[in-house]
Amino acid sequence: MTASAPVPFSWDGLGIYKKEGRFLEGYPADERTFFSPRDDIHGLLVAVLGTAQHSIVVNMFGYDDDILNGIIQEKLSDEKVFVQMSLDRTQAAGVHEKAILAKWQNDGFGNSIAIGTSSVHNAISHLKIVIVDGIYTVKGSTNWSLAGEQQQDNELTLSRNPVIAAETRAILDLNHDFMLKQMAGTKLNVAALMAPTAPASLPPLPPVPGESPHI
Repeated sequence: MTASAPVPFSWDGLGIYKKEGRFLEGYPADERTFFSPRDDIHGLLVAVLGTAQHSIVVNMFGYDDDILNGIIQEKLSDEKVFVQMSLDRTQAAGVHEKAILAKWQNDGFGNSIAIGTSSVHNAISHLKIVIVDGIYTVKGSTNWSLAGEQQQDNELTLSRNPVIAAETRAILDLNHDFMLKQMAGTKLNVAALMAPTAPASLPPLPPVPGESPHI
């Protein structure tokens, strides 16, 4: 399934995703909270992901939304956008999830995908977080499925605080690093997720310091 056209994203216009059409007075300036099935969490996620210009970093337990995956697919094909995804191994084993993962372009420039567990006792990786462009942090109890976004009782908080984004990114990077090493150290067939090693497929090296780059 291909992604729909990105929905225009405006922080001041996020009230359209609330059932009441607005937020209560006194909300923190850099934070907005939504609840399913009351609010339009699916529409909000489509808008936030669609606005990504530089990076998308995901750590998700439950990845089963074709529309959101379509947007991720577009970003995976865009070499200007870095995409890092960490998925729980038990959830990624589902039939629908397997069909989604088969279409990913992990060998593309700027893409890194890992599937694994928590770093402690191989427990599930239960985070449901995405960081967009190093600014917008989305987290809460909502997984990426239409049931989670539209039927179940879930909460989702969107922050535009760069300190929150930086702290959260450090945690997601640690999780991602562990999953990559976990994949390399097991008998899991990761050939399809490995980057190609042929010289023609490698990105160019940066110029030597002091030398002018070739134009």
